[in-house]
Amino acid sequence: MATIGKKFLEVGGWFTALVSLPPSHLGFDNTFNSYVKAFEVVASECRVAKELGLRVVCFAGIHPAAVEDEISRQPKQSVKVLEKALAVIDYIAKLIRNGIVDGFGEVGRPHYRAIPEAFVVNNMVMVHTLTLAKDLNAPVHLHLEQGGEATVIDIVKTIKTIDVNRNKVILHHLSVATAKASQDRELVFTIPGKYPILRECAGLLKPTYMVESDFIDDPRRAGVSSYPWNIVENQKRLLEEGLVNEEYLYRINIDTIVKLYGVQPP
Repeated sequence: MATIGKKFLEVGGWFTALVSLPPSHLGFDNTFNSYVKAFEVVASECRVAKELGLRVVCFAGIHPAAVEDEISRQPKQSVKVLEKALAVIDYIAKLIRNGIVDGFGEVGRPHYRAIPEAFVVNNMVMVHTLTLAKDLNAPVHLHLEQGGEATVIDIVKTIKTIDVNRNKVILHHLSVATAKASQDRELVFTIPGKYPILRECAGLLKPTYMVESDFIDDPRRAGVSSYPWNIVENQKRLLEEGLVNEEYLYRINIDTIVKLYGVQPP
């Protein structure tokens, strides 16, 4: 995090939401204890980022792809996978209560076709997480299928049923269609920081969303999605081309973040 954080600061970056990686990305297995180790890693990296001078919000979660991977290999073990996932979420709730992490993330549903057992288990984990988030008043980063209006209608209904604060539920890395449907229903969301997507959204969306890199610090997948500094460069390009003005970018990169995450502005 030290190298990445310094480079991000050099281009004007000031805030980061760090999200835990599945244990397998860190060379661990997928046991409960391995999730505990993975959360220790993300908490440590959050401390490093704060020491560099970045404003940081720290998340721990159980990624839907990790759940799907386990169940797809052993569908008959779905209930055991569910029990472990719920125990992991309960453990994260303790970390939040103790001030070690700030919120849940990522949790949710696969963005690709998954077997029914995996989809159902992930959905139950998501509902359990949102219920705890309501009690803790903690933010949640949701990883979802890109189902456009159908996805958004379902999430709005879920939020209302649980009665969780909708400003604490952040829909992660949305497609343009799902982003538009989310904004129409006043949901909080991020879009990928890739130039073509930013360009399309600049002409379509009001500046109430956020931009993210979805960067995975993994040498085996170097630069997958976007580097954090790329999202700064791409937004500057929009400004230089006259597609947005400074106020639009200020609202996306400062106002919305301060409002949703409760951090001090730069």
